[in-house]
Amino acid sequence: MRSITDFAPEIQSKLWDFGKKLRLSEMTRPERKNTIHLLWGMLKSRTAHVSVISRALEEDITPKKTTERLNRTLRKDGYWRRLTGENLRQNCREIRKRRFCVIDVSDIQKPRAEVMEGVAEVYDGDISKGGEPVTGRGYWWLTGMLIDRDGCLPVYSEIYSLEWERTGENAKIVDAIQTVRTVHSEAIVVLDRGGDRRTIINQLITWNAGFIIRGRDQRHLGLHHDSGTKTLIGDIARRTRVKRPYRSIRTGARFTVGIRRVYLDGHPLWLVVARRGEALSWYLTNVAGSRPHIMDTVMEGYGCRWSIEEFHRQVKQEYSLEAIRLQRYEAIKSMGALIMVAVSFCTRLSQGLAINLVAAAGLLERLKYKDLPRFMLYMITKAVAAAIAASAKRPQKPLRIRKRNYFQYALPLPGI
Repeated sequence: MRSITDFAPEIQSKLWDFGKKLRLSEMTRPERKNTIHLLWGMLKSRTAHVSVISRALEEDITPKKTTERLNRTLRKDGYWRRLTGENLRQNCREIRKRRFCVIDVSDIQKPRAEVMEGVAEVYDGDISKGGEPVTGRGYWWLTGMLIDRDGCLPVYSEIYSLEWERTGENAKIVDAIQTVRTVHSEAIVVLDRGGDRRTIINQLITWNAGFIIRGRDQRHLGLHHDSGTKTLIGDIARRTRVKRPYRSIRTGARFTVGIRRVYLDGHPLWLVVARRGEALSWYLTNVAGSRPHIMDTVMEGYGCRWSIEEFHRQVKQEYSLEAIRLQRYEAIKSMGALIMVAVSFCTRLSQGLAINLVAAAGLLERLKYKDLPRFMLYMITKAVAAAIAASAKRPQKPLRIRKRNYFQYALPLPGI
């Protein structure tokens, strides 16, 4: 079996190819150089600490000077958006192969942060009391992934503070969807509960974008086009007949599904209702096609949404995102985009290369294909870190040798 050292040149070349394709019209030369160094150090050390990334680069200068240089790039205005645009541009072919665009909002808790700009009260998704959310000091984290049966690809990551930017969550979600649609306008947008706000749905309808949104209990809908009265969405779902069987591709769970036409502010939509045991859930969609096709598409699309939850957990654990230590607000946003690019690099590796890397890194005890988890990104990030750590820098030639005979031809003269 090949050792992890054998894969180091291939990983190294793929990472440097990414840097060569960065457009100078979007990034300056120092930004290109520092972007590659940041990605290299992050993939090697698996952390969001700039000081640790600096030490992982092993440069001839002191780590303090390296940290200052990298921080100057992270603090630049709009760097995170330029980085997001470059990631979309370079991965556009893979992005257009995916069927669903999942958008989700998470949180980053920083309870003891005192000098970090933009820290405000956010809901803590990991803690609740009596079913009610608990707030803590931190940031909102908006992410977007292109997902289908073949895998997932992170394409959008923004850490933000509503108080600092003086904007709303609806505007942030709409901006994220619009950014992804510049590359793949045919993707079906998948949103969790809370995404059925009129501002978001009306914008999606204006763009003629397909969507799948899990409905909340408070939403009221019309049963007819000219209906003057509105009915609670939960009551409509409970009266909908669910007879079509459906089996989840990811978990194998069995559901019975039904569908019914509803209207939101005069716009015709479909209400898809799914039942598993006594649990009932419902989804709003405008996907076109036959009723069986719509039900299967909705169940498959929302079932893929779990991958973005795994992405949040993986980034917080593997890259210590909640331990981020950056003071400037722009640097915090840039670090969120940089982590997305690093994870995107890992997911873009071919399946054969990823499996060989995991096996060579010693992460499969029995070397059995069935031991691979469904969400393999946990293993891939560790294998890539091991491959980069096994790569060695070539010693640079002294300046006197590099400049020798620089303007002369080296002719093979006889007798010399």
